[in-house]
Amino acid sequence: MTLNTVKKIFKKHGFPVYFAEYGKVALNKENNEKGYKTVFLTYLPYAYAPSPDQNICRYAALEDYHVYLPSRLSVVKKELEDCFKSYVFDIYTDDSPIDEKIAAEISGLGIRGKNSLIITREHGSFVLLAEIISDIEIECECRTPAYCENCGKCEAACPSGALKDGRIDRERCISAITQKRGKLTEEEEALVVKNGLIWGCDRCQEVCPYNSGNKESDYAKSSVKLTRLTSSDIDGLTDKQFRDKYFGRAFTWRGLNPIKRNIYLIENKGENK
Repeated sequence: MTLNTVKKIFKKHGFPVYFAEYGKVALNKENNEKGYKTVFLTYLPYAYAPSPDQNICRYAALEDYHVYLPSRLSVVKKELEDCFKSYVFDIYTDDSPIDEKIAAEISGLGIRGKNSLIITREHGSFVLLAEIISDIEIECECRTPAYCENCGKCEAACPSGALKDGRIDRERCISAITQKRGKLTEEEEALVVKNGLIWGCDRCQEVCPYNSGNKESDYAKSSVKLTRLTSSDIDGLTDKQFRDKYFGRAFTWRGLNPIKRNIYLIENKGENK
């Protein structure tokens, strides 16, 4: 009865839901002050066709999902609290106390791609994970993790060679490099210029067969897209002014300097002026 009620609540508000035992996916199994027992795992599709001159990766060009997704899930949380009054229901996006990818695998939400991303049956890998974690106990089926068909397209397409044998070298991942603070090495600078994006990278997802035929998601349709930034957009801005001007955008969390550096690298073809 509890399981079906939870499913109905999530479905009512437009979310799929999958279940995992908290103890099997917790990052710190010894520290469970809230007595968490069950993870209600869900996701938000964000696929859309990028604009020809887009220089910001897809998710970061949309309204910040760290704000959008908890806001959407807050109505789910409220209804769960109304139905199960003595229990805790906490929303997490990114700052989660669980390993989201393992939870996604064993709950049946998706399979693991060779680019390390979770691939869902309906929406491919262009999804953002989130969860509501509760101290309510629901029996969860623990599935054996499954993997993609191993076509190798993501590895071959990776501009920096960061993908190999199903593993990702995060030191070489361009998405991670664009978000680094401080001065980049000459090799890192060359990779940023080669990729052409000032924030993030979508290349491994663009070539993935599981993403072929993806339609524009409702989130992308409703979001005010900011697909491109140039030096003229940020010249003369302080860090605070940058954060204020682009409030509600995920790419602001590292501040002005990484974005400014990347823009000038690309516009000056690697000459950091």
